[in-house]
Amino acid sequence: MLAHPQDDLPHRMPVWQAMTTFFLDTALQDEDFEHIASVCAASPYSLTELERIMFTEVWPAFFPNLLSPAGEWTGWSETFVKEHILKHYRRRIYFSWRRYSLKRYFCRDYVIVERRIAMRRQET
Repeated sequence: MLAHPQDDLPHRMPVWQAMTTFFLDTALQDEDFEHIASVCAASPYSLTELERIMFTEVWPAFFPNLLSPAGEWTGWSETFVKEHILKHYRRRIYFSWRRYSLKRYFCRDYVIVERRIAMRRQET
């Protein structure tokens, strides 16, 4: 079971920062996928835990940026990411993101990152 985010900040911060890339008002490029996969593969989290972090911690805090007509496109500071996620965090029962059309639509590229994480971990 995942520790509460507040109790695991040294490991969570790089993962959160990388995952927020999904919520920028820009089209993701191959180098974005590589960066996110690299950071996540280096983390101590399993693929299941990474998915849970993405959709119960990062998604609730940063999804509104995707709905904004003039959303953020350059990224957020580490301090902002930490404060914003902790402010929006609620322990939730988690159901796979694949069950929700909105999440599937906006985060369809998450499967690319999952595959790359798995490949990186197999290589080491």
